[in-house]
Amino acid sequence: MILRILYRSVGSENSKNRPSFYSKQLALASLLRAVEYVGIPTSIVFVNDGEIPADRLSLMAAAGEVVQVTCGSNRSSYRHVLRMPRLRRWAPDDLVWLAEDDYLYTARSLSALVSAAAARPDAEYFTLYSTLRFADSSTRRRPQVRHSDGRPDGLPLINGVPWGRAATTTSTFGVRVATLVEDERLLRAIPFVGGAFDRATCLTLQGLQPFQLADLGGEPPRVQPPTALGRAARRAALTSLRASLNAVALARPEKRWRTMLVPEPSLATHMELGGALVEGHDWPAEAEAVLEWLRDRDEPTPASAPTPDVTVPAVVSGITSTTTASPTPNRPTVA
Repeated sequence: MILRILYRSVGSENSKNRPSFYSKQLALASLLRAVEYVGIPTSIVFVNDGEIPADRLSLMAAAGEVVQVTCGSNRSSYRHVLRMPRLRRWAPDDLVWLAEDDYLYTARSLSALVSAAAARPDAEYFTLYSTLRFADSSTRRRPQVRHSDGRPDGLPLINGVPWGRAATTTSTFGVRVATLVEDERLLRAIPFVGGAFDRATCLTLQGLQPFQLADLGGEPPRVQPPTALGRAARRAALTSLRASLNAVALARPEKRWRTMLVPEPSLATHMELGGALVEGHDWPAEAEAVLEWLRDRDEPTPASAPTPDVTVPAVVSGITSTTTASPTPNRPTVA
């Protein structure tokens, strides 16, 4: 098995509420640091949409293959990378990690991912970040989710890491190549349902109805169509698409209901405040450890990186996040 990382990045920023330690340079460095702990061959393909700052581009070029694309949107670049494992004829038992560019990884996160994939051949999808779990009252037609409290009580351990079932995650996740090829058409189609299409993706893959009746018409867009006819057409199109996806999810045969596993607590986090920064680790300390990793390699650190001042619990149920230097770095290869 080879770990194949497809890392999507853009040079621009958005208006999300970020923690003080956030930067895309930090996110990239944290992934490269995590690669050093992976005990199997690893390759990285950086898929860059638009111009990337020189400091980041230098790190990418030294670590893997850089592919320049012109997609113009998150949806388009996501759909683009979903084709790459098939087009590049990667081995069915390889593991793909689809990554966005604003996540902070713990040092052992990718190593834990590989261990879980090897130990659980019955699971097809994996994530290192998820804040939602299925509630006991959940059914296929009415999936109910709850927020994770980060507690690993009763979960099976894989190399000392508790793993449970994730209800949903973002567009950053892992999947076996054979499964990705089998699910590719569905994965590439779902983003057209609008809204939080990653949630719809996770529920559909697991054989659960992604939309309830009240959701079929979609959420009001930031910029409404200028005419009543345009607004009605948009609503009709979304209703049709979402109703069709509901039917696809419920018709999905049981043998193709996918399972998505996540460590508890998560071993990576989306760097966004307001509930997205997961509990269970001292993320400011993790960010500082990544900056030190960059300094040790004489790499530039984010110019605007302030002293971390966001307090996140470092210990949950006796589990503490720690980082140490890797004694035998794993050098990623070009795909």
